[in-house]
Amino acid sequence: MKLGIREMIFLLVLAAIPVAAWFFVFEPRNQDIEQSRREIAQMESTLVRLDQLTLEVGDVRNAIDEAELRLADFRQNIPDANEVDDMLAEIHRIGERNALGISSIRALNRTETQGYAEIPLSLEIDGSFRGLYRFLIDLERLPRITRVRDLKLQRNLVESRGRVDDEDTPPGQIDASMTVVIYCEGELEGDA
Repeated sequence: MKLGIREMIFLLVLAAIPVAAWFFVFEPRNQDIEQSRREIAQMESTLVRLDQLTLEVGDVRNAIDEAELRLADFRQNIPDANEVDDMLAEIHRIGERNALGISSIRALNRTETQGYAEIPLSLEIDGSFRGLYRFLIDLERLPRITRVRDLKLQRNLVESRGRVDDEDTPPGQIDASMTVVIYCEGELEGDA
């Protein structure tokens, strides 16, 4: 078979069609596919990172919810400014119940810190050591948050001496001074 010019041109055109298809159709399509794969991989890594962040946010939300519950419980134990008088009356009742004489209660300088106030009260108490011990235990059992600082005990020699044989007056009479700190919310009304 003899190939003429016409047949040669036909063979060249026939060979050029797949080559042209490769460069003009398949290669751009392969580049588009590769670009799409890179975008998909990037989106998958972003989704994985978002899943991790979502889990962390869920943990943070749980932690925030738990902290809000704790704060609500804490706030239940802190009286507001109107309930401080009730706390003072309760301290006085505890003293009477334990046969203690509260000779003075003085309010000291109040301090404000982050939404709550500390109200220190200076107490002068006299009575038996057992009564004072029960007073402190009852004070600790109050549902509200209180703190005792600067507790000073001194033996009352006048009350203790010579009355050991008397059954009405127990031995171990003491004088005590302490500072009881009551915590409350916000500012007290009427104070400047």
